[in-house]
Amino acid sequence: MKKNSGITMISLAIMLVLLMILATITMYYGNSALDEAKLQDLKTNMLLIQASLRGNLEQYHFEANGADAAKKNELKNKYFKGKKISDNADVRNKFNQTNAENKINNEIYKEQNISFDYYYLDPSVLASLGIKNVNSNGKDGYYIVAYSLDDTYPNTIEVINTKGYRGIYTLTELMAI
Repeated sequence: MKKNSGITMISLAIMLVLLMILATITMYYGNSALDEAKLQDLKTNMLLIQASLRGNLEQYHFEANGADAAKKNELKNKYFKGKKISDNADVRNKFNQTNAENKINNEIYKEQNISFDYYYLDPSVLASLGIKNVNSNGKDGYYIVAYSLDDTYPNTIEVINTKGYRGIYTLTELMAI
């Protein structure tokens, strides 16, 4: 009998190479699909936060129109959800690392010259807004809201995540992707 083991070994090697190429392609597209899903989750969460808080911001501007500083502070406490970012050192440090405040003031809203107040949304605040199963922590990124204090742009609200996506931290920038 003839032995054809040489051809069998070559065909086996070719099959292994083809399977490795197929596995590599599958892993690449699987990872990119997971990456896209993470981006969409982040965008969705940030849009939900923005929509949930926009009404509060509009109500603040409606009631604060012509009010003195003391009344405005009282209204901020009433309508601005979250904890002032300056009250939480850990969140403030993470926020500073993102350079988001600089981007918001000098790039995104440069022409409008809007002043913002920054608030950290912890999981209990998110739950009170009806946004469940969203973590706001060091691992998943802290959610921070920039409320517009400018009467000219009363419903401008920017949502920031300190983890972000590939170096992008603000909702406005993420929506451009």
